[in-house]
Amino acid sequence: MRYYSVYIEKTNDFYTYASDDENIKVGDRVLVSFRNKERVGLILKEELEKDYPFKVLKIKRVLYEEISFSKNFVALLLWIKEYYLSSFDQVFSTAVPSGVKIKYEDVYRVVKVDSLFALNEVFEYFLSKIKVRKKTLVDRFGKEKFSLFVEKGYLKNIDGWYCLDEDSDCSEEELKNYFELRKEVGKQTLEKKFDKKVLDKMVKNGELIFERRIKSFDDENLKKTYKMQDLIEDTKLNLEQQKIKDAIEESNKKHFLIRGVTGSGKTEIYIHLIKRALEKGNGSIFLVPEISLTPQMVLRFKKEFGERVAILHSRLTQNDRAKEWYSIYTGEKQVVLGVRSAIFAPVKNLEYIVIDEEHENSYKQDSNPRYNAKYVGIKRAELENAKVILGSATPSIESYYYAQKGIFQLYEIENRYKDAKLPEIDIVDMKKEEDNFFSEKLLLEMRNALLKKEQIILLLNRKGYSTLIQCEECGHMEECEHCSIKLNYYSSNGSLKCNYCGISKRFTGHCSKCGSDKLSFSGRGVERVEEELRKKFPVNIIRVDGEVAKEKDFYENMYNDFLAGKYDIMIGTQMISRGLHFPNVTVVGVINADTIMSIPDFRSGERTYQMITQVAGRAGRGDKDGKVIIQTYQPENYIIEKIQENSYKNFYEKEIEKREILFYPPFSKVINIGISSEKEEGLEEYCYEVLKAIQDEKIEIYGPMKSLVYKVKGRYRCNIFIKGDRKSINDYKKSLEEKIKKIESKNYRIVVDVDPINLI
Repeated sequence: MRYYSVYIEKTNDFYTYASDDENIKVGDRVLVSFRNKERVGLILKEELEKDYPFKVLKIKRVLYEEISFSKNFVALLLWIKEYYLSSFDQVFSTAVPSGVKIKYEDVYRVVKVDSLFALNEVFEYFLSKIKVRKKTLVDRFGKEKFSLFVEKGYLKNIDGWYCLDEDSDCSEEELKNYFELRKEVGKQTLEKKFDKKVLDKMVKNGELIFERRIKSFDDENLKKTYKMQDLIEDTKLNLEQQKIKDAIEESNKKHFLIRGVTGSGKTEIYIHLIKRALEKGNGSIFLVPEISLTPQMVLRFKKEFGERVAILHSRLTQNDRAKEWYSIYTGEKQVVLGVRSAIFAPVKNLEYIVIDEEHENSYKQDSNPRYNAKYVGIKRAELENAKVILGSATPSIESYYYAQKGIFQLYEIENRYKDAKLPEIDIVDMKKEEDNFFSEKLLLEMRNALLKKEQIILLLNRKGYSTLIQCEECGHMEECEHCSIKLNYYSSNGSLKCNYCGISKRFTGHCSKCGSDKLSFSGRGVERVEEELRKKFPVNIIRVDGEVAKEKDFYENMYNDFLAGKYDIMIGTQMISRGLHFPNVTVVGVINADTIMSIPDFRSGERTYQMITQVAGRAGRGDKDGKVIIQTYQPENYIIEKIQENSYKNFYEKEIEKREILFYPPFSKVINIGISSEKEEGLEEYCYEVLKAIQDEKIEIYGPMKSLVYKVKGRYRCNIFIKGDRKSINDYKKSLEEKIKKIESKNYRIVVDVDPINLI
C-alpha cells in the first residue's frame, strides 16, 4: 500500500489517501471520497509515512479523462504556493484552464505482415483439402512455416492429420488485404468490418496491436513532421545577431539577458532559436507583456511556424483557451505565444522560454496568486532543464544587476537591425512654452512629417479627457464614492469614471453638489489632447487607450490599419510604447514626461526611463530618420538627461547607486502586506496588532501606513512594508503564513505580496 498527498479541487489543504495501484504517479487526477462525496483530486507527492492517527481512505480510480501533469509541473505549482505564500487552489485555478478534458482514440495497427501472407498461403492450399499429413505440409511449406501455422493456431492436429482450425477463417486473409494500404485503422471501423473474435486472436498472436492514445483536435496536424522547408525561408541574421544566437545554443548556462537597443532585431534571434529547437522536436514559450503586442506577433509567428503555434491570452473564450491548451498538451502545437499565464502552457520537450520586454510590470499578477511570470519562467526552466532568454532595450534594474554579477549571461546590441539609425532626441522645457499641449518644436516636426506623408505617435500616460473636475462656484470636486480618488471625465461617452473600481455615471455638465454649470477641467488626458490635435491638423487620428481597447478585435484592427497608412497620427497611453513596429513612423512626441516621476515609489525613475525610451524607439525603424520630442517641466532631471543620451548604462549606474544606499532590490527582497476593511474605525488598531504579531529582529518592518489611495472599492487600506536580505526574507516567509493565520479576522482582509511591483 502506498500513501499520497492529494489536493482536492476547490479546497485549501492537502489530504492523505492510499492506493495499491502501482501505476499511480505524481500529477495524476484521481477520484476520491471527500466528506461523503466523490471529488476530483490531484496527486502531489508520495508520502513516506505509513502510520497515521486517522483512517486513510483509498483512492477509487485514476481519471484518465482528466488532464494529468508531469512531476515537474506539479513541483512548479508547489513552488509558486510556497514562494508567493498563496493557496494551492489559487495557483492551480490560475495555471490550468477549466473545461480541458482528455479525448482518446482506439486504433489497431498491423505489425507482422509477413505472417499474414503466410496465412494466405495455407488458406489457399486447404481450399481443396480437408486434412493433410505433417510430412506433406513440411515438404510443401518448409519446417519453419509449418511451425508458424501451428504456433499461431491456424492448423490443428487430429490423430496425426492436420486441418484448418475451425476458429480460423478467411476474415484473417481479408484483414491482410485490408491493411496493405493502411498503417492503422480505428477500433469502431475495424470491428464493423471483421469479427471481434478474429481481431482478439490476432492481437493475442502479436499480429495486430491494439492501442489507446490521446486524440488531437486536428489529427492531420498531429501526423505532420516538422521540416525546415515547411516554413518560410529564414531571415538573415547579421554578424552580431548570429554570434549571440550561436552562443546561446552552445552555452551550458541556462539564463540569458539580451539588452538590445530598440529596433536591434532581438526578435530575429528568438525566432531562429525557436526554429532550431523545433527541428529537434523541442518546444518553446514566447511571452509578451500585453495583449496589444499580440496581433503583430501572431502575424509573425503564424508566418514563421504555421499551425504549430498556439496563441494564449486573456481575451480567449474559456472554450477556445481549453482547445489551445489541449493542442499543446497533445503535442500538436509546440510553440506557444502568449501573455503572462502562457508560462503554464504544457509544452512538450521545452527548450526555450523567451520573455520579451522583460522589464514590463504586467508580468506580475496583481491578484492572488501574485506571481511574476518572469521568475516563474526561470524556476520552470530550472525544473525542466530548459533555457530562459530575457530581452529588452531597457532591462529592469534587478535583471541587469544579475547580469553584471554573472547570474545571467549578458549580450548587448548597440546598433539597430540593418544599420537603421537611432532617432534624434530633443528635450523641450514646457515652462518656456505658451501652449500647454504642444511645444513649437513638436508642432514643427509634426507638420514636416505630415507633409512628407509620414506617420506620428504621441504618448500621454493619462486616460480620459480630464483627471479632475472642480466647481468654480462651491469648489466641489467630483470624487468616487467607493474610492478616495477623483473621477476622470471621458468626453467620448459623456461619463465620469473611477479608474480604480470602474464605477461610471453620466456626466450632466453640472456640479453634483450645487448644480452650477461653471466647471473647470484640469489634468488633461489623451481625449483632451486628441481634441486639441484635431483643431491643428485635419488628418486621420486614432486614439489608443483602455477604453477603446475594450472593443472586439481592436488591437488587430488598430495595428493593421495604422500599418496600412489609414491613420496619420496615433495618440495613446503607455500601451503604445511597447514593441509596435511601424516603419513609416518618423516622429514621436511625449506630451508630458513627468506623469510617472512624481509617484512616490523607488521604481518611478526606472519606469519613466523605460516608458519614454521604449516609445522613442518607435521612431525611425524603417529607412527614414526618426525624431523624438520630449516635453517636460523638469528638463534638468537626470532621468531626462540619460534618455536624451540614449545611455542605459549611465542611467543604470546612477540608479543602482541609489538602490544600494537605500537597501532596495536587488540588494534586498521586499514584501508588502496590505490590510483592508470596509470600516475605517478599528483599522489602525488592527494594523498594529498585525505588526506586533509579525515582528522579527532579522528583517526591517515599516508601517503601518495608509495606502497612497486610501480607499478603493469601498475598503480602507493600509500597508506594512518588509525589507531584508534574501536569506532573511526567505527564512521569514516560512513562519509568516502561520503568524497571519493566528490573527486573521473576518472583519479584515490581509494580502501578502512577495516581490511587489505596485506599492500604491
